[in-house]
Amino acid sequence: MATIFKAPSMHDRMYVGAHGNTSTVFTKAELADAAVGDTVEMIQVEVGISLIGLRVNTNGLGAGVTLDIKVGDTLLAGDVDVASAQNQVIPTDTVYTKSKQVLSATIKGASATGTLEINPEYVVKGY
Repeated sequence: MATIFKAPSMHDRMYVGAHGNTSTVFTKAELADAAVGDTVEMIQVEVGISLIGLRVNTNGLGAGVTLDIKVGDTLLAGDVDVASAQNQVIPTDTVYTKSKQVLSATIKGASATGTLEINPEYVVKGY
């Protein structure tokens, strides 16, 4: 059965300030043998946010490991290769949050061990 892990950054709040400025929020999770199908909840995304991209940083989570990254039920990036150490900038289709939703990553391919950062880029639109 899949497990849901809450990253320490789930206790952080996203900046929701002046409208129109591009912002980035930093998240981080330390994984220890997270199984295929496990989900890591990175941060709660507030109402009125337009997500425009992701920065994915990892020290390498293990051979064959990929991620599906979602906000709520909306897939932002699928099959993101995080097997080796890397820093990726992933443009996404703009996704506007009409309600609070969790940014999460689901482990695929193989069990994952290491540091995972998923830093969403966003613009505050308001509601």
